[in-house]
Amino acid sequence: MIKLASLAILSGVLAHWCIFIHGEWHLRLKSLVLSHITILGVLYAAKAVSAEYYVIPEKDLLRPALLMILYLASLFSSIVVYRLFFHRLRQFPGPKLAAGSKLWHVWKCRSSRGHHVLQDWHEKYGTFVRTGPAEITVFHPAVYEAMDGHGNNNTRSDWYDLLYPRVSSIFTRDRALHNVRRKLWNNALSSSAIRQYHQRILGKVKTLTDLISENESQPVLINEVMYWFAFDSMGDFAFSEDFGMMKNKKWHQTLWMFRYALALLGPFSPAIWIPRLAFTLIPGLWWAKWWFQMLSFCDECMERRMKRTLPHKDIASFFIEQHKASDDARREYWLSGDTATLVVAGSDTNAPTLTHLFYFLARYPEHTAKIYEELQTLSSLDDAVGLSKLPHLNGTINETMRLLPAVLTVSINFDLTVETAYVRPCEFIPERWYSQPELVLDRRAFVPFGLGNTMCVGKNLALTQIRLVTAALLSRFHVEFAPNNKTGEFVEKDMKDQLTAQPGPCHVIFTRNQ
Repeated sequence: MIKLASLAILSGVLAHWCIFIHGEWHLRLKSLVLSHITILGVLYAAKAVSAEYYVIPEKDLLRPALLMILYLASLFSSIVVYRLFFHRLRQFPGPKLAAGSKLWHVWKCRSSRGHHVLQDWHEKYGTFVRTGPAEITVFHPAVYEAMDGHGNNNTRSDWYDLLYPRVSSIFTRDRALHNVRRKLWNNALSSSAIRQYHQRILGKVKTLTDLISENESQPVLINEVMYWFAFDSMGDFAFSEDFGMMKNKKWHQTLWMFRYALALLGPFSPAIWIPRLAFTLIPGLWWAKWWFQMLSFCDECMERRMKRTLPHKDIASFFIEQHKASDDARREYWLSGDTATLVVAGSDTNAPTLTHLFYFLARYPEHTAKIYEELQTLSSLDDAVGLSKLPHLNGTINETMRLLPAVLTVSINFDLTVETAYVRPCEFIPERWYSQPELVLDRRAFVPFGLGNTMCVGKNLALTQIRLVTAALLSRFHVEFAPNNKTGEFVEKDMKDQLTAQPGPCHVIFTRNQ
Protein backbone atom coordinates (compact mmCIF):
# COMPACT_ATOMS: atom_id res chain seq x y z
CA MET A 1 0.00 0.00 0.00
CA ILE A 2 2.89 2.35 0.77
CA LYS A 3 4.28 1.88 -2.74
CA LEU A 4 0.88 2.53 -4.29
CA ALA A 5 0.41 5.63 -2.13
CA SER A 6 3.81 6.95 -3.20
CA LEU A 7 2.94 6.27 -6.83
CA ALA A 8 -0.36 8.17 -6.47
CA ILE A 9 1.41 11.17 -4.92
CA LEU A 10 4.08 11.14 -7.63
CA SER A 11 1.36 10.90 -10.31
CA GLY A 12 -0.30 14.04 -8.96
CA VAL A 13 2.94 16.02 -9.15
CA LEU A 14 3.74 14.73 -12.64
CA ALA A 15 0.21 15.44 -13.87
CA HIS A 16 0.64 19.06 -12.81
CA TRP A 17 4.10 19.62 -14.28
CA CYS A 18 3.64 17.60 -17.44
CA ILE A 19 0.01 18.33 -18.30
CA PHE A 20 -1.98 20.91 -16.36
CA ILE A 21 0.70 23.58 -16.20
CA HIS A 22 0.38 23.97 -19.97
CA GLY A 23 -2.47 25.72 -21.79
CA GLU A 24 -6.02 26.49 -20.69
CA TRP A 25 -8.50 23.97 -19.34
CA HIS A 26 -11.75 25.84 -18.70
CA LEU A 27 -13.32 24.54 -21.93
CA ARG A 28 -12.30 20.94 -21.20
CA LEU A 29 -13.69 20.59 -17.69
CA LYS A 30 -16.20 17.89 -18.60
CA SER A 31 -13.48 15.74 -20.14
CA LEU A 32 -11.28 16.24 -17.08
CA VAL A 33 -13.99 15.24 -14.65
CA LEU A 34 -15.08 12.24 -16.69
CA SER A 35 -11.52 11.05 -17.24
CA HIS A 36 -10.80 11.06 -13.51
CA ILE A 37 -14.06 9.27 -12.78
CA THR A 38 -13.06 6.71 -15.39
CA ILE A 39 -9.66 6.20 -13.76
CA LEU A 40 -11.34 5.61 -10.41
CA GLY A 41 -13.71 3.14 -12.09
CA VAL A 42 -10.79 1.27 -13.65
CA LEU A 43 -9.12 0.98 -10.25
CA TYR A 44 -12.28 -0.50 -8.77
CA ALA A 45 -12.69 -2.81 -11.74
CA ALA A 46 -9.15 -4.08 -11.24
CA LYS A 47 -9.93 -4.61 -7.57
CA ALA A 48 -13.08 -6.53 -8.49
CA VAL A 49 -11.15 -8.80 -10.86
CA SER A 50 -8.61 -9.50 -8.14
CA ALA A 51 -11.42 -10.39 -5.75
CA GLU A 52 -12.37 -13.31 -7.97
CA TYR A 53 -9.05 -14.95 -7.26
CA TYR A 54 -8.13 -13.66 -3.83
CA VAL A 55 -9.94 -12.92 -0.63
CA ILE A 56 -9.66 -9.13 -0.18
CA PRO A 57 -10.13 -7.61 3.28
CA GLU A 58 -13.10 -5.28 3.45
CA LYS A 59 -10.89 -2.32 4.33
CA ASP A 60 -8.94 -2.79 1.09
CA LEU A 61 -12.06 -1.99 -0.90
CA LEU A 62 -11.43 1.64 0.02
CA ARG A 63 -7.95 1.66 -1.49
CA PRO A 64 -8.91 2.95 -4.97
CA ALA A 65 -10.74 5.91 -3.41
CA LEU A 66 -7.83 6.60 -1.05
CA LEU A 67 -5.37 6.45 -3.93
CA MET A 68 -7.49 8.92 -5.92
CA ILE A 69 -7.67 11.24 -2.91
CA LEU A 70 -3.87 11.10 -2.52
CA TYR A 71 -3.43 11.79 -6.23
CA LEU A 72 -5.77 14.81 -6.16
CA ALA A 73 -4.25 16.15 -2.95
CA SER A 74 -0.80 15.89 -4.49
CA LEU A 75 -1.97 17.51 -7.74
CA PHE A 76 -3.57 20.51 -6.05
CA SER A 77 -0.75 20.89 -3.53
CA SER A 78 1.74 21.02 -6.37
CA ILE A 79 -0.38 23.61 -8.18
CA VAL A 80 -0.69 25.85 -5.11
CA VAL A 81 3.03 25.59 -4.23
CA TYR A 82 3.96 26.51 -7.80
CA ARG A 83 1.60 29.48 -7.85
CA LEU A 84 2.84 30.85 -4.55
CA PHE A 85 6.59 30.33 -4.91
CA PHE A 86 7.54 29.72 -8.55
CA HIS A 87 4.96 31.45 -10.76
CA ARG A 88 6.27 34.41 -12.77
CA LEU A 89 3.69 36.68 -11.08
CA ARG A 90 4.85 35.79 -7.58
CA GLN A 91 6.53 39.18 -7.05
CA PHE A 92 3.32 41.17 -7.51
CA PRO A 93 1.49 42.22 -4.33
CA GLY A 94 -1.93 40.87 -3.54
CA PRO A 95 -3.78 38.51 -1.20
CA LYS A 96 -1.87 35.24 -0.93
CA LEU A 97 -5.00 33.14 -0.90
CA ALA A 98 -6.08 34.69 -4.22
CA ALA A 99 -2.65 33.89 -5.67
CA GLY A 100 -3.14 30.28 -4.61
CA SER A 101 -6.65 29.88 -5.95
CA LYS A 102 -9.30 32.02 -7.61
CA LEU A 103 -11.75 30.39 -5.22
CA TRP A 104 -10.68 32.97 -2.64
CA HIS A 105 -11.82 35.78 -4.92
CA VAL A 106 -15.11 33.95 -5.43
CA TRP A 107 -15.57 33.60 -1.68
CA LYS A 108 -14.90 37.32 -1.17
CA CYS A 109 -17.53 38.07 -3.83
CA ARG A 110 -20.13 35.72 -2.35
CA SER A 111 -22.47 38.63 -1.60
CA SER A 112 -22.08 40.05 -5.15
CA ARG A 113 -20.00 43.00 -3.96
CA GLY A 114 -17.04 42.44 -6.26
CA HIS A 115 -16.55 46.18 -6.76
CA HIS A 116 -15.93 46.62 -3.03
CA VAL A 117 -13.53 43.68 -2.99
CA LEU A 118 -11.38 45.18 -5.74
CA GLN A 119 -11.55 48.63 -4.20
CA ASP A 120 -10.26 47.25 -0.88
CA TRP A 121 -7.44 45.37 -2.58
CA HIS A 122 -6.48 48.44 -4.59
CA GLU A 123 -6.25 50.55 -1.43
CA LYS A 124 -4.21 47.89 0.33
CA TYR A 125 -1.86 46.72 -2.43
CA GLY A 126 -1.59 49.58 -4.92
CA THR A 127 -1.78 49.94 -8.69
CA PHE A 128 -0.80 46.44 -9.77
CA VAL A 129 -2.54 43.71 -7.76
CA ARG A 130 -2.33 39.99 -8.22
CA THR A 131 -5.98 39.03 -7.93
CA GLY A 132 -5.63 35.46 -9.14
CA PRO A 133 -3.03 32.76 -9.85
CA ALA A 134 -2.39 34.10 -13.36
CA GLU A 135 -4.16 37.46 -13.16
CA ILE A 136 -3.04 41.02 -12.54
CA THR A 137 -5.65 43.72 -12.07
CA VAL A 138 -4.33 47.14 -13.09
CA PHE A 139 -5.82 50.19 -11.40
CA HIS A 140 -4.63 52.87 -13.80
CA PRO A 141 -6.39 54.86 -16.55
CA ALA A 142 -3.76 53.89 -19.14
CA VAL A 143 -4.78 50.24 -18.96
CA TYR A 144 -7.75 50.78 -21.28
CA GLU A 145 -5.60 51.92 -24.17
CA ALA A 146 -2.97 49.28 -23.43
CA MET A 147 -5.48 46.44 -23.49
CA ASP A 148 -8.14 47.51 -25.99
CA GLY A 149 -6.72 50.45 -27.90
CA HIS A 150 -6.46 50.52 -31.68
CA GLY A 151 -3.90 48.14 -33.10
CA ASN A 152 -3.69 45.93 -30.02
CA ASN A 153 -4.03 42.19 -30.49
CA ASN A 154 -4.23 41.12 -26.87
CA THR A 155 -6.15 37.96 -26.09
CA ARG A 156 -9.17 38.48 -23.91
CA SER A 157 -9.52 36.58 -20.65
CA ASP A 158 -11.36 33.29 -20.31
CA TRP A 159 -14.37 35.26 -19.02
CA TYR A 160 -15.30 35.91 -22.65
CA ASP A 161 -15.85 32.18 -23.19
CA LEU A 162 -18.90 32.42 -20.94
CA LEU A 163 -21.36 31.56 -23.74
CA TYR A 164 -19.11 29.10 -25.61
CA PRO A 165 -19.84 27.40 -28.02
CA ARG A 166 -22.14 30.33 -28.66
CA VAL A 167 -20.12 33.37 -29.71
CA SER A 168 -20.80 36.99 -30.55
CA SER A 169 -18.94 40.23 -31.09
CA ILE A 170 -18.58 40.51 -27.30
CA PHE A 171 -18.43 36.89 -26.19
CA THR A 172 -15.50 35.62 -28.19
CA ARG A 173 -11.74 35.63 -27.74
CA ASP A 174 -11.12 35.22 -31.46
CA ARG A 175 -10.15 38.68 -32.73
CA ALA A 176 -10.83 37.81 -36.38
CA LEU A 177 -14.30 36.49 -35.58
CA HIS A 178 -14.94 39.48 -33.34
CA ASN A 179 -14.17 41.84 -36.23
CA VAL A 180 -16.51 39.97 -38.58
CA ARG A 181 -19.40 39.90 -36.12
CA ARG A 182 -18.82 43.52 -35.11
CA LYS A 183 -19.45 44.68 -38.68
CA LEU A 184 -23.00 43.38 -38.38
CA TRP A 185 -23.47 45.25 -35.12
CA ASN A 186 -22.03 48.42 -36.66
CA ASN A 187 -24.62 48.24 -39.44
CA ALA A 188 -27.50 47.40 -37.12
CA LEU A 189 -26.65 50.30 -34.80
CA SER A 190 -25.34 52.85 -37.26
CA SER A 191 -26.49 56.47 -37.18
CA SER A 192 -28.84 55.86 -40.11
CA ALA A 193 -30.30 52.78 -38.42
CA ILE A 194 -30.88 54.68 -35.18
CA ARG A 195 -32.76 57.36 -37.13
CA GLN A 196 -35.07 54.61 -38.39
CA TYR A 197 -35.65 53.47 -34.80
CA HIS A 198 -36.32 57.03 -33.61
CA GLN A 199 -40.12 56.92 -33.73
CA ARG A 200 -40.13 53.62 -31.88
CA ILE A 201 -37.85 55.10 -29.23
CA LEU A 202 -40.27 58.00 -28.83
CA GLY A 203 -43.16 55.55 -28.54
CA LYS A 204 -41.49 53.74 -25.65
CA VAL A 205 -40.56 57.03 -23.97
CA LYS A 206 -44.22 58.11 -24.20
CA THR A 207 -45.35 54.84 -22.63
CA LEU A 208 -42.89 55.42 -19.80
CA THR A 209 -44.08 59.00 -19.35
CA ASP A 210 -47.70 57.85 -19.23
CA LEU A 211 -46.79 55.25 -16.62
CA ILE A 212 -45.13 57.91 -14.46
CA SER A 213 -48.12 60.23 -14.94
CA GLU A 214 -50.48 57.53 -13.66
CA ASN A 215 -48.40 57.33 -10.50
CA GLU A 216 -47.89 61.06 -10.09
CA SER A 217 -47.20 62.13 -6.49
CA GLN A 218 -46.91 58.48 -5.44
CA PRO A 219 -43.69 56.58 -4.62
CA VAL A 220 -42.28 54.87 -7.71
CA LEU A 221 -39.62 52.17 -7.55
CA ILE A 222 -37.51 53.66 -10.29
CA ASN A 223 -35.35 50.52 -10.59
CA GLU A 224 -38.35 48.48 -11.64
CA VAL A 225 -39.82 51.06 -14.00
CA MET A 226 -36.51 51.60 -15.79
CA TYR A 227 -36.00 47.86 -16.22
CA TRP A 228 -39.46 47.59 -17.73
CA PHE A 229 -38.61 50.44 -20.09
CA ALA A 230 -35.25 48.92 -21.05
CA PHE A 231 -36.65 45.43 -21.72
CA ASP A 232 -39.68 46.70 -23.62
CA SER A 233 -37.43 48.94 -25.72
CA MET A 234 -35.00 46.12 -26.42
CA GLY A 235 -37.85 43.89 -27.57
CA ASP A 236 -39.06 46.59 -29.95
CA PHE A 237 -35.74 47.63 -31.50
CA ALA A 238 -34.30 44.11 -31.55
CA PHE A 239 -37.23 41.89 -32.54
CA SER A 240 -40.17 44.24 -33.25
CA GLU A 241 -41.86 42.62 -30.27
CA ASP A 242 -43.44 44.33 -27.27
CA PHE A 243 -42.99 42.53 -23.95
CA GLY A 244 -45.68 44.82 -22.53
CA MET A 245 -44.24 45.28 -19.06
CA MET A 246 -44.83 49.03 -18.89
CA LYS A 247 -48.41 48.64 -20.13
CA ASN A 248 -49.14 45.71 -17.82
CA LYS A 249 -47.21 47.25 -14.93
CA LYS A 250 -45.58 43.96 -14.04
CA TRP A 251 -42.61 41.81 -14.91
CA HIS A 252 -42.73 39.41 -17.83
CA GLN A 253 -42.42 36.03 -16.11
CA THR A 254 -39.51 34.85 -18.22
CA LEU A 255 -37.64 38.13 -17.87
CA TRP A 256 -37.91 37.93 -14.10
CA MET A 257 -36.16 34.57 -14.34
CA PHE A 258 -33.67 36.26 -16.65
CA ARG A 259 -32.62 38.46 -13.73
CA TYR A 260 -32.04 35.40 -11.54
CA ALA A 261 -29.89 33.78 -14.22
CA LEU A 262 -27.58 36.79 -14.48
CA ALA A 263 -27.35 37.01 -10.69
CA LEU A 264 -25.07 33.96 -10.65
CA LEU A 265 -22.37 36.09 -12.28
CA GLY A 266 -22.11 38.14 -9.10
CA PRO A 267 -19.98 35.71 -7.11
CA PHE A 268 -18.72 33.56 -9.99
CA SER A 269 -17.45 36.12 -12.54
CA PRO A 270 -13.94 35.97 -11.03
CA ALA A 271 -13.74 32.23 -11.83
CA ILE A 272 -15.80 31.61 -14.93
CA TRP A 273 -14.79 27.95 -14.93
CA ILE A 274 -17.19 27.35 -12.03
CA PRO A 275 -20.40 28.26 -13.90
CA ARG A 276 -19.03 26.53 -16.99
CA LEU A 277 -18.53 23.36 -14.95
CA ALA A 278 -22.09 23.64 -13.67
CA PHE A 279 -23.40 24.23 -17.21
CA THR A 280 -21.64 21.06 -18.32
CA LEU A 281 -22.35 18.68 -15.45
CA ILE A 282 -25.66 19.86 -13.94
CA PRO A 283 -27.44 21.85 -16.69
CA GLY A 284 -30.86 20.98 -15.29
CA LEU A 285 -30.29 21.98 -11.69
CA TRP A 286 -30.69 25.23 -9.77
CA TRP A 287 -29.24 28.39 -11.36
CA ALA A 288 -27.63 26.41 -14.20
CA LYS A 289 -31.19 25.58 -15.25
CA TRP A 290 -32.14 29.26 -15.10
CA TRP A 291 -29.16 30.10 -17.29
CA PHE A 292 -30.25 27.73 -20.05
CA GLN A 293 -33.84 28.89 -19.74
CA MET A 294 -32.55 32.42 -20.29
CA LEU A 295 -30.66 31.34 -23.43
CA SER A 296 -33.73 29.45 -24.66
CA PHE A 297 -35.83 32.57 -24.20
CA CYS A 298 -33.37 34.55 -26.30
CA ASP A 299 -33.37 31.89 -29.04
CA GLU A 300 -37.17 31.79 -29.03
CA CYS A 301 -37.31 35.56 -29.55
CA MET A 302 -35.13 35.19 -32.63
CA GLU A 303 -37.08 32.18 -33.89
CA ARG A 304 -40.35 34.12 -33.69
CA ARG A 305 -38.74 37.05 -35.48
CA MET A 306 -37.40 34.82 -38.28
CA LYS A 307 -40.93 33.61 -39.03
CA ARG A 308 -42.18 37.14 -39.64
CA THR A 309 -41.75 39.40 -42.66
CA LEU A 310 -41.78 43.07 -41.72
CA PRO A 311 -41.90 46.26 -43.79
CA HIS A 312 -39.22 47.85 -41.62
CA LYS A 313 -35.81 46.88 -40.32
CA ASP A 314 -34.97 46.05 -36.75
CA ILE A 315 -31.68 44.94 -35.23
CA ALA A 316 -32.45 41.25 -35.65
CA SER A 317 -32.97 41.67 -39.38
CA PHE A 318 -29.25 42.31 -39.93
CA PHE A 319 -28.31 39.07 -38.19
CA ILE A 320 -31.05 37.10 -39.94
CA GLU A 321 -29.82 38.24 -43.36
CA GLN A 322 -26.27 37.17 -42.55
CA HIS A 323 -27.48 33.87 -41.09
CA LYS A 324 -29.44 32.98 -44.21
CA ALA A 325 -26.57 33.93 -46.49
CA SER A 326 -23.97 31.91 -44.58
CA ASP A 327 -23.21 28.23 -45.08
CA ASP A 328 -20.75 28.05 -42.18
CA ALA A 329 -21.40 25.12 -39.83
CA ARG A 330 -21.04 27.48 -36.86
CA ARG A 331 -23.73 29.91 -37.97
CA GLU A 332 -26.33 28.62 -35.46
CA TYR A 333 -23.89 29.29 -32.61
CA TRP A 334 -23.17 32.74 -34.02
CA LEU A 335 -26.84 33.66 -34.27
CA SER A 336 -27.59 32.31 -30.79
CA GLY A 337 -24.62 34.14 -29.27
CA ASP A 338 -25.48 37.45 -30.91
CA THR A 339 -29.11 37.07 -29.85
CA ALA A 340 -28.18 36.50 -26.19
CA THR A 341 -25.80 39.45 -26.34
CA LEU A 342 -28.51 41.60 -27.89
CA VAL A 343 -30.99 40.80 -25.12
CA VAL A 344 -28.50 41.35 -22.28
CA ALA A 345 -26.59 44.34 -23.65
CA GLY A 346 -29.75 45.92 -25.03
CA SER A 347 -31.50 46.04 -21.69
CA ASP A 348 -29.30 45.27 -18.73
CA THR A 349 -27.02 48.29 -19.09
CA ASN A 350 -29.48 51.11 -19.78
CA ALA A 351 -31.71 50.17 -16.85
CA PRO A 352 -29.09 50.69 -14.11
CA THR A 353 -27.78 53.83 -15.82
CA LEU A 354 -31.24 55.40 -15.83
CA THR A 355 -31.79 54.33 -12.23
CA HIS A 356 -28.48 55.89 -11.18
CA LEU A 357 -29.27 59.05 -13.13
CA PHE A 358 -32.61 59.67 -11.43
CA TYR A 359 -31.07 58.81 -8.08
CA PHE A 360 -28.58 61.66 -8.58
CA LEU A 361 -31.27 64.02 -9.93
CA ALA A 362 -33.37 63.43 -6.81
CA ARG A 363 -30.30 63.83 -4.62
CA TYR A 364 -29.12 67.04 -6.29
CA PRO A 365 -32.22 69.02 -7.38
CA GLU A 366 -30.12 72.00 -8.41
CA HIS A 367 -28.93 70.01 -11.41
CA THR A 368 -32.49 69.05 -12.27
CA ALA A 369 -33.31 72.77 -12.37
CA LYS A 370 -30.37 73.50 -14.70
CA ILE A 371 -31.41 70.77 -17.09
CA TYR A 372 -35.00 72.04 -17.05
CA GLU A 373 -33.75 75.50 -18.06
CA GLU A 374 -31.73 74.01 -20.92
CA LEU A 375 -34.74 72.08 -22.16
CA GLN A 376 -36.69 75.32 -22.51
CA THR A 377 -34.25 76.39 -25.24
CA LEU A 378 -35.31 73.54 -27.54
CA SER A 379 -38.21 73.82 -29.93
CA SER A 380 -38.85 70.10 -29.59
CA LEU A 381 -37.91 67.61 -26.88
CA ASP A 382 -37.97 64.87 -29.53
CA ASP A 383 -34.89 66.38 -31.18
CA ALA A 384 -32.15 63.85 -30.42
CA VAL A 385 -29.47 66.03 -32.04
CA GLY A 386 -30.52 69.08 -30.05
CA LEU A 387 -30.46 67.11 -26.80
CA SER A 388 -26.97 65.85 -27.56
CA LYS A 389 -25.76 69.48 -27.53
CA LEU A 390 -27.13 70.50 -24.11
CA PRO A 391 -24.04 70.81 -21.90
CA HIS A 392 -25.54 70.30 -18.46
CA LEU A 393 -27.79 67.43 -19.51
CA ASN A 394 -24.87 65.56 -21.02
CA GLY A 395 -22.53 66.57 -18.20
CA THR A 396 -25.01 65.07 -15.73
CA ILE A 397 -25.21 61.85 -17.71
CA ASN A 398 -21.41 61.63 -17.88
CA GLU A 399 -21.04 62.33 -14.18
CA THR A 400 -23.57 59.59 -13.43
CA MET A 401 -21.66 57.06 -15.51
CA ARG A 402 -18.39 58.22 -13.94
CA LEU A 403 -19.48 57.64 -10.37
CA LEU A 404 -21.80 54.66 -10.89
CA PRO A 405 -20.99 52.88 -14.16
CA ALA A 406 -23.41 50.28 -15.50
CA VAL A 407 -20.62 47.70 -15.61
CA LEU A 408 -18.69 47.68 -12.37
CA THR A 409 -15.86 45.16 -12.58
CA VAL A 410 -15.84 43.22 -15.84
CA SER A 411 -13.28 45.80 -16.84
CA ILE A 412 -11.64 48.25 -14.48
CA ASN A 413 -14.07 51.05 -13.81
CA PHE A 414 -13.83 54.59 -12.64
CA ASP A 415 -14.37 53.81 -8.97
CA LEU A 416 -11.00 52.09 -8.94
CA THR A 417 -9.01 54.92 -10.50
CA VAL A 418 -10.89 57.86 -9.07
CA GLU A 419 -8.16 59.08 -6.72
CA THR A 420 -5.70 60.12 -9.39
CA ALA A 421 -7.91 60.98 -12.36
CA TYR A 422 -10.16 63.71 -10.98
CA VAL A 423 -10.21 66.71 -8.67
CA ARG A 424 -12.79 66.31 -5.88
CA PRO A 425 -13.41 62.82 -7.24
CA CYS A 426 -16.24 61.76 -4.94
CA GLU A 427 -18.37 64.84 -5.63
CA PHE A 428 -21.12 64.99 -8.22
CA ILE A 429 -20.04 67.87 -10.48
CA PRO A 430 -21.51 67.74 -14.03
CA GLU A 431 -19.69 70.98 -14.89
CA ARG A 432 -16.38 69.12 -14.99
CA TRP A 433 -17.44 67.85 -18.41
CA TYR A 434 -17.95 71.22 -20.06
CA SER A 435 -17.24 74.42 -18.08
CA GLN A 436 -14.70 73.17 -15.52
CA PRO A 437 -12.43 70.78 -17.46
CA GLU A 438 -9.63 71.41 -14.97
CA LEU A 439 -11.47 69.03 -12.62
CA VAL A 440 -10.62 66.15 -14.98
CA LEU A 441 -6.94 65.30 -14.61
CA ASP A 442 -6.84 62.24 -16.84
CA ARG A 443 -9.60 61.72 -19.39
CA ARG A 444 -8.37 58.19 -20.07
CA ALA A 445 -10.13 57.13 -16.88
CA PHE A 446 -13.57 57.81 -18.35
CA VAL A 447 -14.49 55.01 -20.72
CA PRO A 448 -17.99 53.89 -19.69
CA PHE A 449 -18.52 52.34 -23.13
CA GLY A 450 -14.99 51.01 -23.57
CA LEU A 451 -12.74 52.07 -26.42
CA GLY A 452 -11.09 50.86 -29.58
CA ASN A 453 -12.41 47.79 -31.37
CA THR A 454 -14.15 46.58 -28.23
CA MET A 455 -16.11 49.79 -27.59
CA CYS A 456 -19.82 49.24 -27.00
CA VAL A 457 -21.37 49.46 -30.43
CA GLY A 458 -24.71 50.47 -28.90
CA LYS A 459 -23.32 53.64 -27.35
CA ASN A 460 -25.24 56.08 -29.56
CA LEU A 461 -28.53 54.23 -29.18
CA ALA A 462 -28.10 54.06 -25.40
CA LEU A 463 -27.31 57.77 -25.10
CA THR A 464 -30.22 58.68 -27.36
CA GLN A 465 -32.61 56.74 -25.13
CA ILE A 466 -31.17 58.19 -21.92
CA ARG A 467 -31.40 61.78 -23.19
CA LEU A 468 -34.95 61.39 -24.48
CA VAL A 469 -36.15 59.77 -21.25
CA THR A 470 -34.51 62.44 -19.12
CA ALA A 471 -35.88 65.27 -21.26
CA ALA A 472 -39.42 63.84 -21.31
CA LEU A 473 -39.59 63.34 -17.54
CA LEU A 474 -37.77 66.45 -16.33
CA SER A 475 -39.76 68.72 -18.65
CA ARG A 476 -42.94 67.52 -16.92
CA PHE A 477 -42.00 66.49 -13.40
CA HIS A 478 -40.07 67.47 -10.33
CA VAL A 479 -38.15 64.52 -8.84
CA GLU A 480 -37.56 63.83 -5.16
CA PHE A 481 -36.99 60.86 -2.90
CA ALA A 482 -40.01 59.17 -1.35
CA PRO A 483 -40.53 59.65 2.42
CA ASN A 484 -39.50 56.07 3.16
CA ASN A 485 -36.07 56.73 1.64
CA LYS A 486 -35.32 60.43 1.98
CA THR A 487 -31.63 60.20 1.05
CA GLY A 488 -31.69 57.32 -1.44
CA GLU A 489 -28.81 55.76 0.49
CA PHE A 490 -29.82 52.21 -0.37
CA VAL A 491 -28.97 52.71 -4.06
CA GLU A 492 -25.26 52.59 -3.33
CA LYS A 493 -25.39 50.79 0.01
CA ASP A 494 -27.16 47.75 -1.46
CA MET A 495 -25.52 47.89 -4.90
CA LYS A 496 -24.62 44.48 -6.32
CA ASP A 497 -22.21 43.57 -9.08
CA GLN A 498 -23.91 40.94 -11.26
CA LEU A 499 -22.32 41.36 -14.68
CA THR A 500 -24.00 44.77 -14.66
CA ALA A 501 -24.64 46.99 -11.66
CA GLN A 502 -27.79 46.17 -9.73
CA PRO A 503 -28.55 49.27 -7.62
CA GLY A 504 -30.39 49.04 -4.35
CA PRO A 505 -34.03 50.15 -4.21
CA CYS A 506 -34.67 53.77 -5.16
CA HIS A 507 -38.18 55.07 -4.47
CA VAL A 508 -38.85 58.52 -5.92
CA ILE A 509 -41.87 60.76 -6.32
CA PHE A 510 -42.66 62.61 -9.54
CA THR A 511 -44.78 65.72 -9.11
CA ARG A 512 -46.03 67.86 -11.99
CA ASN A 513 -43.98 71.00 -12.71
CA GLN A 514 -45.92 74.20 -12.07
